[in-house]
Order: sequence, then structure tokens, then C-alpha cells
Amino acid sequence: MTRQTYTALPRVSNQQLLQAVNGISEAMVALAENNFVILAVELSSVMRPTIRVQHSSQCQRLIERGEAVHFGFGRVDHIGRYQQGQFNLGGCRVVWTEFKH
Repeated sequence: MTRQTYTALPRVSNQQLLQAVNGISEAMVALAENNFVILAVELSSVMRPTIRVQHSSQCQRLIERGEAVHFGFGRVDHIGRYQQGQFNLGGCRVVWTEFKH
């Protein structure tokens, strides 16, 4: 029988979590005010929370102005090609997926 070892996750204080949640909240308000559709929030890292938004013309404008970048691409069976974009807002990573037909 093989013995498994587990690595402890870094300890995060309540204050760090509260700061991350407050940052997410402020970013979500700003996104909503600018007509972004928020799809999900991921807090797997308090140092870099991620907010997933629906791809829109606002995303394309941010890319064109150099305020956002494409960081990933690929292909999904039965859907086709895609690329992902991102920008930073209030300490949060805002990401979206663009499907190319």
C-alpha cells in the first residue's frame, strides 16, 4: 500500500478574505455599470480573484485600446475555435471566452 502525502494550503486570514471579497464587490459594481454581464466569480486565490464575463463589444474595445489582452486559444469539438481575453480591474482578473465560428 502506497502512502499519500498532502500539501497544506497556504493559510489565509479572515482579513485577507474580506479584502478580496470587497475588491470583487467593487469590481462587479464597476463591470455592471459598464454593461458587462457577469457569469461567475472564482476565489481560488485571494491574491488574484477572477471574474468571468460574457464576451461583448466592450471586450473588443478594450483589446483594441490595449487595455486588455488575449492570453489563450484553442479548439473545442462541436463548438470550434476560441480565444480568451483578460484585463485587470481593482486587483481582480476579468476574463472572457470568444468563440470563432
